[in-house]
Amino acid sequence: MDRRCNISTRRLALVWCVITVWTGAANADADNWAEIIIGETAKGASMPVLSAYGAGLDVATAYEIQRIVVEDALETRQIGGYKAGFTSAAARARFQLEKPLAGVLFADGQLGDGAEIRRDAFKRLMVEVEIGYVLRSPITRRIQSTADLKTYVLHAVPAVELPDVDYEDLGQLNGLDIVATNMAVAAYLVGKPFRFTDLEEVNVLEVALYRDGKLVDDGHAANALGDQLRALLWLVNDRQARGWPLRAGQLLLTGTLGKINPGMTGNYTVNYGRGELRFRIVEGAASAAAQGR
Repeated sequence: MDRRCNISTRRLALVWCVITVWTGAANADADNWAEIIIGETAKGASMPVLSAYGAGLDVATAYEIQRIVVEDALETRQIGGYKAGFTSAAARARFQLEKPLAGVLFADGQLGDGAEIRRDAFKRLMVEVEIGYVLRSPITRRIQSTADLKTYVLHAVPAVELPDVDYEDLGQLNGLDIVATNMAVAAYLVGKPFRFTDLEEVNVLEVALYRDGKLVDDGHAANALGDQLRALLWLVNDRQARGWPLRAGQLLLTGTLGKINPGMTGNYTVNYGRGELRFRIVEGAASAAAQGR
């Protein structure tokens, strides 16, 4: 890719970079905005809030920017699965969105039960309690029903997403800015599979997140679009329609069931009623073994 902006000074240089892109076209295209995200994050800078620079995003443009950003990352990384976002009514209302949106998980971001996570490896670590699904086989067509969908699912698993919500200005951030930057994807934890007689049973799960024995968040499986399998169906069909590969072994996350919690140091337990997921957030360096790699 042609790197349009090689920025050395944070805010002023980013503004200048946007101006040079903007003057090259009346409405800067997805390639140009993606290059800004790629250039800034490669330097370790906070992710830019594109709408604050006049990007004028719509859903199609935001997803095209995301695709370019992800494909750049895939030069050295692999897809581990996908995540749905804004599947709760409260989240959509907060960001003025009519529908959920989605992003790409990277395989090297997956951690296991009991993982030890370095807080200093993130800039603005968050903790979201979710439910994940592992695909049994590839999906190459639109799925018409949840009954059909269940035949493609190997099992459901406890999951916690650990996004790095490192944006330069959270006050101006909107949902499409988040989509363009691939939903702030960073790491995620996966626990041992639930044992269900029928996958529909997932909707009875109630979750509680504890830090050092104190309740910090709770929620219900049905908080994701009112039905976990409905949320999963939406995610599968969205990804399939947008040309992303859905392969056996990939993980699909249907969205947070509670709040977006700050990633504070401590010992965490997520209780799902039918299983648990444990992890620890520490300030200093942690061993690779402790991180569940």
